[in-house]
Amino acid sequence: MKKVFAILGLALLLILGACSKVDSGSENSDSKKVYELNVSNIQPSTHHYVYNVYEPWTEFVEKETNGRVKVNVYHGGTLGKPTSAFEDTRGGIADIGLVISTYYYDSIFFPYTIGNLPFAFPDSQVGSEIMTKFGEKYAVDAIEEEVHYLGGSYVTDPYNLFSQKPIRKIEDIRGLKMRVQGKSDVPLVEAWGGVPVSIPLDETYEALQKGTLDTAFYSTIGVLGHKYYEVAPNVMKLGTTVTPVTPIMNKEYYESLPEDLQKMFDEVLGPKLAELLSETHKKELDKAYVELDKLIEGKGEIIELAPEEEAKFKASAKTIWDDWVADANAKGYPGDQMMEDFKKMILEEGLQLPF
Repeated sequence: MKKVFAILGLALLLILGACSKVDSGSENSDSKKVYELNVSNIQPSTHHYVYNVYEPWTEFVEKETNGRVKVNVYHGGTLGKPTSAFEDTRGGIADIGLVISTYYYDSIFFPYTIGNLPFAFPDSQVGSEIMTKFGEKYAVDAIEEEVHYLGGSYVTDPYNLFSQKPIRKIEDIRGLKMRVQGKSDVPLVEAWGGVPVSIPLDETYEALQKGTLDTAFYSTIGVLGHKYYEVAPNVMKLGTTVTPVTPIMNKEYYESLPEDLQKMFDEVLGPKLAELLSETHKKELDKAYVELDKLIEGKGEIIELAPEEEAKFKASAKTIWDDWVADANAKGYPGDQMMEDFKKMILEEGLQLPF
């Protein structure tokens, strides 16, 4: 009988040992598998997003994951246009994309458009911090039903106005064809007496060149990559609006990752991407003005508005904040509470409200 028990015990140990080897092999297999991550960059390969964001982030991801995630960045809108970033990422054309909220006014990204209100933020850093907090309170739950939120949002540096002819006062805008990114830009252009024209980012240069547009808002840093200054060399320095942007990940891609990599994207890799995107706008701004001044020499100028003229531009924008609240309420959001929270966040950062 003792021999029988000994044989049974030995057999049991062998079975457990075999199971252990199988499990161990499975773990090793997961830890050695390489997950390719396709990232959509809507900007050209010369843009500051490439050397300040995507290249260092690629190295960071591959280092932090010990090579388990390989990042492929596709530049120049290869994986889709900025106007379809949400759909392209949700559908798996890209694994990561950047959703520009002004293109998605009538969508689950609507809450972020509050950050596009005129004269809300003086710079990208504080704007990014506020929009991350605001978005996580009012937008992320709905977004997570469609795609995966990567743990942060950011805003661009404040936009200036690039035009073919100098603009020194609000009357100079009257009748000019002005590019708008989305519905949130339209009231501001109309308040200034301009004619809003909706044209995609990648068609703006040609539109300025052909006269389809007379002027366009854009990031002073970003304009160096797109070279709008060649066809619109006069820059009205006003810091009118910023554009809130939210990095997202395809939900199926995220769910295909092992739990440890999911946690890493949520806690480290995703927030790092938003951080780099915010930092590049602050880092490049002073250099951009110096370079831009050289590039437009003899063709145009950087125009500092007289204080009384700047006040006129700002005064005409106040009703747009009120209109946003009305739009939010009409869409079923608690618009009044959202605006109260937004203003409170601005004040908590030591900023002043524009009105």
